[in-house]
Amino acid sequence: MIPQPTPGRALKTYLLILALIFSGSFLGGILAPASVRKEATEAFQFVAGNYAALSGGMLFFTLLVHNVVASILILISGVLVGIVPVLSMASNGFFLGALYRQAVEMAGFPKAMLKVLPHGITEIPALLFAASYGLWLGVTLVRRMRGTESTLLRFHIEHSFRRYFAVVFPLLIVAAVIETALILWLQQGRPSGG
Repeated sequence: MIPQPTPGRALKTYLLILALIFSGSFLGGILAPASVRKEATEAFQFVAGNYAALSGGMLFFTLLVHNVVASILILISGVLVGIVPVLSMASNGFFLGALYRQAVEMAGFPKAMLKVLPHGITEIPALLFAASYGLWLGVTLVRRMRGTESTLLRFHIEHSFRRYFAVVFPLLIVAAVIETALILWLQQGRPSGG
């Protein structure tokens, strides 16, 4: 019988490390110069503009597919020695921090919270979980290269994807529902001319 790989305590360590990286980067985004925050906001508005004309069902599907593809890429790219999951959480944290600070200055604290909260409740935890498994795969690959890990990498990847569909995918469905509802609600509140 082939032993099943389980990250156990290591995954909690990777989750904690990545959560600290994300939090530190989020703070960095908040403290970023106004010019950087403005660029981040403009980039976000450009991307968000692609969703503006979508109806409820199509908007939900598009958001879900985008988040699923992004999170799977974060997970599977962990085989590149875990570098991409770390960079991904750092860039996500910085970008979200910059957007949050800019939203506070432009629209006030309550509206800024509305823009950030949907990500914080389900989407960021889902990405953290996917990135943690990606980091686990990266560390496993390094151990195999050093000869300290005997289980085939394929079994680790299979285990990671089982956990992905058990934990991350349901969280991303909830995140897409919340984001869709919030986007549609904010669009209703806008004046028709703007």
